[in-house]
Amino acid sequence: MFEEPFRWLEAISTRHSYVQEKLKKGQPVIAVPYQYGTLMLGFSPQPGKIFELYDRIALGGLGHPADVERLRMTLLDMAHLEGFNRSEKDVTIARLLQFGIAPSLKQNFEEVVRAPYLIQLLLMEIDFNNQASFFRVNYDGHWETFKKGAVIAGDTQLSDALEEKIESTDFTSLSLDDALLKACRIWEEAKKDIADEESDDPALTLKEAFEKWTLEAAVLSTDTERRALYRSLSPDEIEKLKMACLS
Repeated sequence: MFEEPFRWLEAISTRHSYVQEKLKKGQPVIAVPYQYGTLMLGFSPQPGKIFELYDRIALGGLGHPADVERLRMTLLDMAHLEGFNRSEKDVTIARLLQFGIAPSLKQNFEEVVRAPYLIQLLLMEIDFNNQASFFRVNYDGHWETFKKGAVIAGDTQLSDALEEKIESTDFTSLSLDDALLKACRIWEEAKKDIADEESDDPALTLKEAFEKWTLEAAVLSTDTERRALYRSLSPDEIEKLKMACLS
């Protein structure tokens, strides 16, 4: 294959198209800051979209559940190994990506005889100065850093529309309740903005999404005495959010 560069490039291009087509119907995961931390949310057919990774790190996944779980376990093992061998302050997303899964994902994607990972990952972190950062990881190992929030979505047009709305919103001034409601609102607005007559999106409104899927949400909250900042939103908090969204 390497003796024929054109065929290798053609194979890589085909793999990009194949993975993007597989991810196209994946529902977005949104992560944004708020007054006392960061929050992450997303709709899914069944629970298993948002996870705690380490004391100050959370992970959201989109794509094939088996691939997301395999990478989650890899990151989890790396985080605990870094924390044990060095210190908890050395467990950062940048280290886990740069020295961990990003090179592995790139190698996997470029070895065209192996099945590619069908994933996109979104990570959020609060450092020991309580500064929030957001990271988006692609199936080919490419990763980006964001300060104002980030999103992963199978549909590129939807991802771009959501990213634009996140960029133009000052989430850091909002309470948790207001940030949750605003994140849900921009989810709905972005879907409606890109919808056309040929759209086959199964849920264009929050009402349809609540009826069809489960909303998962979690926060990294600095308003706590615990070392671990992660907590999932309770059923009561989700129900309160649902009523606010539909009122």
